[in-house]
Amino acid sequence: MYAAYENYIEPREKYLPKPEGHESLYEYLLECHRRISNDIGDYTAFVTPVLDSWTETPMSVLLRDIELLAAYLHAQGLRQGDVVTAFMPTCAHAFPVLFAANKLGLIVNFVHPLTPPDALLAAMRHTKSKFLFILGAISGYFGAVMAQYPCVVCRISDYCTGKALAYAQYNETNNVKIPDVPFTFYRDALAQDLPAAETVRNFGKEDAVYLQGGGTTGRSKTIILSSFAFNALTYKYYLMDMAHDYKRDYALSALPCFHAFGLGGTMLYAICNAYKPILISKFDAVQVNELIRQLRVIEILGVPKMFQKMMEAPNFENEGLKNLKLLFSGGDLISDAFIRQFDETIAKHGSTARLCRGYGLTEMTATVTSSCWQHFKTESTGYPLPGVEVQIWDEDCKELPAGTVGEIVLAGDNMMNGYLSDENIHESGIYVDDAGKKWVRSGDMGYLDEDGYLFFSGRKKRIIIIAGYNIYPATIEEQVTKLPYINEVCAVQGYDETGKPLVKLCVSLKDTEADKAEVIAALRAYCESHIEGYACPRKYEVFGLLPRTKIEKIDFVKLSDPAPVDA
Repeated sequence: MYAAYENYIEPREKYLPKPEGHESLYEYLLECHRRISNDIGDYTAFVTPVLDSWTETPMSVLLRDIELLAAYLHAQGLRQGDVVTAFMPTCAHAFPVLFAANKLGLIVNFVHPLTPPDALLAAMRHTKSKFLFILGAISGYFGAVMAQYPCVVCRISDYCTGKALAYAQYNETNNVKIPDVPFTFYRDALAQDLPAAETVRNFGKEDAVYLQGGGTTGRSKTIILSSFAFNALTYKYYLMDMAHDYKRDYALSALPCFHAFGLGGTMLYAICNAYKPILISKFDAVQVNELIRQLRVIEILGVPKMFQKMMEAPNFENEGLKNLKLLFSGGDLISDAFIRQFDETIAKHGSTARLCRGYGLTEMTATVTSSCWQHFKTESTGYPLPGVEVQIWDEDCKELPAGTVGEIVLAGDNMMNGYLSDENIHESGIYVDDAGKKWVRSGDMGYLDEDGYLFFSGRKKRIIIIAGYNIYPATIEEQVTKLPYINEVCAVQGYDETGKPLVKLCVSLKDTEADKAEVIAALRAYCESHIEGYACPRKYEVFGLLPRTKIEKIDFVKLSDPAPVDA
């Protein structure tokens, strides 16, 4: 570990304390709020945009709703260690659901809202969930799931006022059909006159959140994260940050709450450090650029595709760009040419920000290295966050010298608790070295330079990356091999004619004389009904036999589409 890894400047206002380990997410939020509100009084917790309007919800309202929701969940018989599932995109309800559950010692299982009903039901059974929170706007096809669990239906209008409320209610009245099964509306749950629930203490290192990730083999797994891991990450972001105006400045929260980078970076850090996160449920570049123009947005954490879409939109260049100070991109590769173009464009409008690369994985609660205003080096994926140790290992788990490519391995207090196995017990997924130290082996390749900056070389695991989301070929292949007419299957990285990344499904058939067009139509229909929308293959190819390597493994490299040439 390079001594320079701890070379960060401590913020002058000291609003966020260094977590000691015992604090839950709920307790850490209360302490951050106490320190900040002592100086500035009540302040905006988050912003809910609807079309061309928005609503700012005060912290006092959020804290009230957390207590009311905790009382409701306790009255439903939920107790420490029970699991509740949150099935929603990034929206206001993610905050009270997470913090209220955390106050009671519950575990929140976040599930991608494009997950099909059967897969959602399987995920809830796998995690032994006892309760479901679902956004009404996406509930239409999930009546069979809702009928099997106590359920609270959330609505965007719950946190809207004025013009935004009118927009949201019109949409919910005319375009949203909620299944005719028993459920409770979110606002009705809060309106019940119930005794306050007691806070579970010393919950910091216990299981708090379930997120989906790829494990070390490329097969999707449920990753278990603690309050301490998220609190530790929040404090690391705080040390990387620069001073901001707690009354005027905003952050853009456009990453999903079911994604570690979104939950840890754009939501939990923003709420703890009073960044007034603007919650984007469905990314629309024109809307986002307009919010940047009208509100004083200084911080954006995103994936490369998000920044690209913003820049391609006709209203990107506007006077709001001058306020941008902190821009972080992770989750996928981003070219130096695009970074230069982006930085030069915002500089023309008065911004001094630089678009900074980062690297991380869900097993480490998102970010482990990042460029920032304190540490920046062109082409690198950044400098290790304070308290994070990065090493490069060979195949024998021996540390390699600077400049040598090997597997990226990681240690730190933001490490996961482990994986949830098929038997619903912990699989560690953590490597313990001869000295007893715990490491996460990333499955990614890279090297450290002499100054301790990380350079990413490639993915050892067969993960497909689309808009920052990890797509796991093994999961897709396992589903497709259930079809009786499939002989071989391989899911690989593909691109459409515009260069947009997608999942390409390559198969060979048991009946080599079958009509390929009919097979592809059947495959497409099957995948669309059994695979999450973001992971569903968009391109299909049928082969006589799939190509093999010299050791007779399917040659996924040969099947993959070549990456588009960077313009």
